Amino acid sequence: MLMDLQYFAEQEETENNENEQTENQEEQVTLTQKELQSKLDSEADKRVAKALEKAQADFETKLQSKLDEAKSEGAKLAKMSASEKAAAEQKAKEDALTQREAELNKRELSANVKDILNEKGLPASLSDSLVALGDADKINDTIGVLSKSIEEEVNKRVKESLRTDPPKNNSSVLGGNKDPFEMKIETYKKK
Repeated sequence: MLMDLQYFAEQEETENNENEQTENQEEQVTLTQKELQSKLDSEADKRVAKALEKAQADFETKLQSKLDEAKSEGAKLAKMSASEKAAAEQKAKEDALTQREAELNKRELSANVKDILNEKGLPASLSDSLVALGDADKINDTIGVLSKSIEEEVNKRVKESLRTDPPKNNSSVLGGNKDPFEMKIETYKKK
């Protein structure tokens, strides 16, 4: 007796699919607005708690490294003589002063660059990338090149947009052999 095994296999697959669909329908849970909000709140609380734990761990790690650095600096200072301590403190003050001076120079340079950009009609958003160059002469050269290239590009595009094609039928040529007005006048003269 011959049987169609494929027929039976397809029947089993369709029955399995129907069973899965009914299970999916049974798994649907209906929640009230309050229940849904409480679940969302609890999930948000879990995420916030996790982020806070991570931030706390990062903070403690940084704090510990700063404490270790301060302890090693204190140990170095304890081993130094009075003149060495004074020299180390003087060096630390000079480093802090140099850093402040660099920040002030950067702010002043940034303000100057923004003024120059405004004068040239360029966007002030370019100032941060230009200040990164650091040297005022390089910045002025770069602004000049930018201004010139933008002006050339604008002029080029204006010329392209104003350019028109010449007429194709030579109707604008007056006084020539093919002047349409003269041809029309001559037809009336001949009559």
